[in-house]
Amino acid sequence: MFYFDLRHNRKQSSKSSFNGYCYITRTKHFKLNKIELNEEVEFVCSGNMPKWAEYKPDRFWVAADKYEKNNSRTSSHITIALPKQLNSEQRIELSKSLINAFCEEFKFPYSCAIHNHKGVLDGENDQPHLHLQYSERTTLDDFERPPELFFRQYRPKNPERGGAQKITADVLGLGRHQIRHMRQLTEKLINESLELYAPMKTVRIYDIELQVPNRVSCLSNEDYNAKFGTKLKDTPQIPHWKLYSSDPIDQLDIKPLIEKVKTVRQENLYELYQNEYELQLKHIHKMKVEINKAKSNNHDADSGMSM
Repeated sequence: MFYFDLRHNRKQSSKSSFNGYCYITRTKHFKLNKIELNEEVEFVCSGNMPKWAEYKPDRFWVAADKYEKNNSRTSSHITIALPKQLNSEQRIELSKSLINAFCEEFKFPYSCAIHNHKGVLDGENDQPHLHLQYSERTTLDDFERPPELFFRQYRPKNPERGGAQKITADVLGLGRHQIRHMRQLTEKLINESLELYAPMKTVRIYDIELQVPNRVSCLSNEDYNAKFGTKLKDTPQIPHWKLYSSDPIDQLDIKPLIEKVKTVRQENLYELYQNEYELQLKHIHKMKVEINKAKSNNHDADSGMSM
C-alpha cells in the first residue's frame, strides 16, 4: 500500500494556498523546517501559470487567496509517497508522470516539490514523497486575465469577461469517486516505474532478508484482505507533532506505539510474503545441514589421518 492524501485549501480557512506553496517549497517562514527535519528538497517546479505568475508562482497563490470567492477552494494539495527503491532522477521522472496525469489535460496551474528525509521511527530508511498543489482553474482557453479577473466566476458566453473555468471532480463526473480514481491512476504509474527500474526489493521479516516483487496496491487493507484472503492490519496512527516533539514525556508516551507500529509492519510483511519467507527458511535450513555435514566429513577425515 502507498500513502496518498488529497486535501483542499479554502478561502478564509486556517490553511492558505500561499502558505501551502511556502511549505512545499520550504521558502519564507518554512525555511527552517528543512534544517530541523534534516530534509532534502530534491525537486521544485511550477507550471501552467498565467503570464503574470509565470516566473513568480508565489504571486499566483497569493492572488488565489485574495480573489477567490469566500469559502471556495483556492487550491487542492496531493501528497504521494514515492518508492525509496528509485533513485532521485527516477523519482523526478515518476513525479513528472504524476503531474502530467493530474494537471496537464486541463492545464491546471500547479507547484510541486519532492521532499526526502530519514524515517522518524527508525532514523534510517528514506521517506521520499511528492507534494503537488494545483488550482482547478484551467488555462486551456489561453485568455490572458489579470489576477483580479482570473479568479472570478466563469462566463461561458463571454469567457474573456469572466474568470478562468473551474473544472472540479463534479464537472468531470467523478464526484465522491475522485480519490479512488486518483489512487488507481497513481498505482498504475508507480508500478510502471517500478517494473522499469526496480522490479524486486529486499524486505526483512523476523531478521531474515529476502527478495520479493516490488509492486504497490491502491486498495485499503480491508479491501485487499477481501480480495486476496489476507489478514493485513492497519498500523496505529501517531500524531505528527508527538513524533517530532522534544518533550521527554511525549517521547515516553509514543514509545509503546512505535513498537506496536513495528510489530504490525512485520506481521503485515509476513502476510504478504509468507510463501517467499517459508522458502527462504527452508533454503537456510538446507544450507545449515550441508555446512554441518561438510564439517562432519572433514572431522572424520582428520580423525582417519591421525589414526
